[in-house]
Amino acid sequence: LNIFKRVLPQEEGAFLSGLMLGAREEFSSELKNALQKSGTTHLTALSGYNIAIIFYFLIDVLTLGMRRGAAFIMALLAVMLFVMMAGGEASLVRAAIMGSLIFLAPCVGRVYRPRNSIALAGFIMTLHNPNVLAYDIGFQLSFAATLGLIYLRPALENALKVRFKIFASSLCNNFFTTLSAQLAVLPMLVIYFDFFSPISLLANLAVLELIPLTMGLGFVLIGASV
Repeated sequence: LNIFKRVLPQEEGAFLSGLMLGAREEFSSELKNALQKSGTTHLTALSGYNIAIIFYFLIDVLTLGMRRGAAFIMALLAVMLFVMMAGGEASLVRAAIMGSLIFLAPCVGRVYRPRNSIALAGFIMTLHNPNVLAYDIGFQLSFAATLGLIYLRPALENALKVRFKIFASSLCNNFFTTLSAQLAVLPMLVIYFDFFSPISLLANLAVLELIPLTMGLGFVLIGASV
């Protein structure tokens, strides 16, 4: 965070801190307002994408010098430390549990089922703190969005596959991912915030392709500045 503050302008440094580490303390009111109006606030809420980056990178590196089982354990410990470092947000805890199961399944000879995975994640989190069901908006939004990806996305793809098959696969992927997640959380956004961005779908389609590159450059910046 100090590197971002030192090297980048205030707004850009604050956004990259939110994108990579979920830190939003330095967000100005203008930046918060812009993210809300464009429906891109979720970009600064750590989720499965961040977990996947850490898992894949560490396993690829660690398997060069140790067995895959040991590499999995080391990567899992690293993810747990990352979750604690980032403050244990509900979306990140859910993603960590589901991400761990993705990698654990083939190690024990099982098939990964996202429906079972999210059910287990919800059980573990509510067992630890039942209050998240009623009082943690982040928990509710994270699970609703993920359920949208699990249940709504296949239905949308099947219903619209003829119309959208002419587009590039990455654009289609971003379109169906964004649409299914936003439809799932729409009732909560209206109830809790009395607001929904009408341009959120277009805004996300415009920026999602750039997020991996932005995060990659962020890691390069950290490595070059340490």
